[in-house]
Amino acid sequence: MPEPSDRTVDVFIDLRSPYSYLAIQPARDLEKSSGIQLDWWPFITDFQSAYGGEIEERSPRDVAKLKYLYMDCRRLAKAQGLTIRATTKLWDATLASQAMLFAKTQHRLWEFCDPLLAAFWRREFDLESPEQLTTALVTAGLRADDWAAYQESRAASDLETALTRAEQLGVFGAPTFVWQGELFWGGDRLPLLKAALASSVQLDSNPA
Repeated sequence: MPEPSDRTVDVFIDLRSPYSYLAIQPARDLEKSSGIQLDWWPFITDFQSAYGGEIEERSPRDVAKLKYLYMDCRRLAKAQGLTIRATTKLWDATLASQAMLFAKTQHRLWEFCDPLLAAFWRREFDLESPEQLTTALVTAGLRADDWAAYQESRAASDLETALTRAEQLGVFGAPTFVWQGELFWGGDRLPLLKAALASSVQLDSNPA
């Protein structure tokens, strides 16, 4: 049987990515059913390069691509009972990603992320607001003064470390699942990850 470390999958999500949002629950379901451990990290995608710059700078082709993306996401969200509304700007995810790492260190990741992301995709949460992020952390059971201390001491370096690690692993978009150096990009690749994990268990159970 593999050691626990061999069953750890790194997951990189962008809090502004609808596809990241849609992949979270299926990934957590896979974690429960397969016995793997998911280690969640923030990722900040270069959306300006991917989708033609700021909204007013986009070409007709870029606009059409974005319209399809959100139509596709709404179809997928409906199947999960989620709401996804198109964003109205290119959000800066730096502070929210730091808050995600703080919640993770305090073992309150989903108490923080679940309500925040649900509100964000309903257009009810300002991802760049220090006040709203602090309130979300406190609502998740964390202390505002601990968050302030983390910002002063570790927030910037922890996020830099996470993003550097993603780059070293070859991550270029979100969501990405990394297991034993192999990348699975997109929630629709979860079945392939599941198959790879199952194959590993079979190989370890039947040594040559």
